[in-house]
Formats: sequence, structure tokens, C-alpha cells
Amino acid sequence: MFSPRLDKACRRAVLLLLTILFLLPLPACGGQELAQAAASYRQRKDSDSLEVIHRHLRRGMPQAEVEGLLGEPDYSPIEGQQYYASRREGAEQSGPPPTLVVDYRDAQGGLTAVLHDFWLGTAGE
Repeated sequence: MFSPRLDKACRRAVLLLLTILFLLPLPACGGQELAQAAASYRQRKDSDSLEVIHRHLRRGMPQAEVEGLLGEPDYSPIEGQQYYASRREGAEQSGPPPTLVVDYRDAQGGLTAVLHDFWLGTAGE
């Protein structure tokens, strides 16, 4: 015979396991989206892919991981800050294409090997 206490613990364990199994595929989908966007951006420099990559960036990411996604920067005005340009595809899109700026400098301006700041916007002329 199972005690009511053990039965309740089993139900909780099963519920937790089902929740974990349900959530596991979600990061895999995001990883696939990111891998496809990175490959597309490195090949075509398209703005849609750059926007997907931007959504996946996080402060503290290793510089090598960021550069693996984006490839070589288009411009680096100062050491530790890199610009990644894009171009719009399709006739329905208007306006200047976005540029991603990544910064590997800490608050004191010292170079690090991790992402400290990043933003996506239009570059000034």
C-alpha cells in the first residue's frame, strides 16, 4: 500500500518530469534559428538575419562566440568596438538598413574578451 504522502510526492515528480520534457525542445528551436541566421548573415549580410542574431546576444558572451555568429566586422572605429552592417532584401522594406554595434570594453574602457554592450540601429552618415 502507498501512503498518501508518497503518492503526492510521486505525482509531483511526474508533473515536474513532464514539464521538463515539454520545455526541452524550445531551446533547440531557438538554437536552430540562430544557426540559420548566423549562416545567412555571414553569407548575405541581410538585415533580417542580423536582427535574429541581435535578439540572441547577451552581455557576458565570449567574444569568440559573438564573432563566430557574425564573422568579421565591417568596421572598427576603436579597439574593442565593432560594427556589423546589413542590407535590406525585398522591395517592401524601406529606410536605411540596421547596423549592429558590439562593444567588448568594460566601464573603464579596458578591453575584455566578453561582450559588455551591444545595440542595433541605423549608423549615422
